[in-house]
Amino acid sequence: MMDEQQFWNSTPSLRYVFDYARAKQVAPWATLFVVLARISVAVPPHVVTPSLVGSEYGSLNIFVGILGPSGMGKGLTTGVAHSLVPDIRKAMTAQPASGESIPAMFTTRKIQDEGDRQIQVVVCANCRALLDIPEIAVLGGNSKRQGSILIPMLTSAWSGEDLGCFTKSEANRYTVPRYGYRLSLITGVQPSNLGMILDESGTGLPQRFLFAPVTDSEAPEEPPQAPLGSILPFDVAALPTDMMASALNTLYQAGSRYDMMDHGETSYPLTVMEYPPIAYAEARRVRADTLHGKVSDPLDAHRIGLRTKVAALLAMLNHPNDPLKVVELDWTLADYVCEKSTRFRAEAIQQAKEIKRTRKAEAIALDDDARAEADKQKAESAKTSVLNYLAKHDPKCEGVKGYEIRRALGRKGLMAYDAIETLYSEGRLDTVDPEGKTSSRRWTLPVGKPSV
Repeated sequence: MMDEQQFWNSTPSLRYVFDYARAKQVAPWATLFVVLARISVAVPPHVVTPSLVGSEYGSLNIFVGILGPSGMGKGLTTGVAHSLVPDIRKAMTAQPASGESIPAMFTTRKIQDEGDRQIQVVVCANCRALLDIPEIAVLGGNSKRQGSILIPMLTSAWSGEDLGCFTKSEANRYTVPRYGYRLSLITGVQPSNLGMILDESGTGLPQRFLFAPVTDSEAPEEPPQAPLGSILPFDVAALPTDMMASALNTLYQAGSRYDMMDHGETSYPLTVMEYPPIAYAEARRVRADTLHGKVSDPLDAHRIGLRTKVAALLAMLNHPNDPLKVVELDWTLADYVCEKSTRFRAEAIQQAKEIKRTRKAEAIALDDDARAEADKQKAESAKTSVLNYLAKHDPKCEGVKGYEIRRALGRKGLMAYDAIETLYSEGRLDTVDPEGKTSSRRWTLPVGKPSV
């Protein structure tokens, strides 16, 4: 069983990420996950993972959730990751306002001459985007708008599926074909807002995230020096280059690779990464367990897909001279990454529950305090009403029966007897009858105090 020290020491690249993060006083795991997201965005969309199970090739699109309270360093972490992987091939960086805005990041229409007339054609305006969302509350707020398709669009994007929706206006109808775009997402997640992701478990959103905390409990008080004399071994130039714009435009205009001439094998060939036999064997085993209903945790439903992506990105990070070949070590390291993400997610869920309990307890305490204050005010009001009544209706201090006072107080009558007893104990009320119940005894203002 691998431990954390073994993980970080397993390759020069991982060791470098760890040491650099410690030197810059940011969390190594969060830094690594953002680095993987940035590498993902740099990979051309025609680079795919094999179909370990099923028939479709897989996408390298990846989502990262940085866990921690606001102001704890999510921005610092993404900045450090940016310095490690500065080149993401001019990827668009944006925050999605709606589901419809996501396809619009990649495609547009342009006027083209066709014979003696001009027509509008779909073209690829951009083939990669990095969604950098400071707070998950922004994403949650946009997804709650009436008719929003933001969450379904994101889950489709993670899987690399076709993007788009049908609208009445053809001019506003944008579709982005599978294998024609790259999209990854980074967002900050406060434990108190974790529910915004977990509530979407039915759509599969939380199952698609890598989670890492923005904190590092083992960080030294004095940061070590940054690694000297070397740079992160990863080089984006070692990755395959993008397809020519004409090839992407042909794909976009066809709508799918299958509808291209010879199904795109000539005009838009895919580059399929290589995986070790153990990856296929484990994917088949997981699929069999799923068919048999043996999924232990619904939040891990996409675990094998996430591991497949992570293994590919680790391969690109760990051995840039052969970035398209996943070796068994990459596959093992990817399993450890997914396991750490699961633990981080579980810890965040526990924190979210504790926050919810604390807030509920505080709300109950406030309610109790408010009720106590209200009861106190009602009791004082009832006492004032008793004194006012006797001052007005018993000026000679002959005494008025308790039940008569209660009846005269109307809605406050339920508190009349308690008010009388309290006033009597305070010396602000006298009784004509030495014995008897509060209701039957006659009560009067103290002699010499005919008014309140």
